[in-house]
Amino acid sequence: MVGMFGEKVSLAQANGPDVDLIVRGTELYGTYETPEGFSVIYDEMLGLFCYARVVNGKFESTGVGVTSPEPADIERHVTESDEVRMQKIHERTLQMERHGRATPKKE
Repeated sequence: MVGMFGEKVSLAQANGPDVDLIVRGTELYGTYETPEGFSVIYDEMLGLFCYARVVNGKFESTGVGVTSPEPADIERHVTESDEVRMQKIHERTLQMERHGRATPKKE
């Protein structure tokens, strides 16, 4: 299992410029933060990395893209709950297992 431990990477967005984020995690679960330490998630509806807040233990998009100033009501270095992380790891593991069992098409 390959992991990233606080590496700064430039990531593309569908509806905005590439952004530099700090990535931590593995192929099963990863997190993103701005260089200033604010947690972010990719908002599929907006096509942007947006600042995140934790609601019921899970990251939720604020709808404010990371190229804008951070909202006043968010904190640095927030994380999802252990339960949410474990559920996401479980779901990703199942997804990878299903993908691994797929049989290639014969030509």
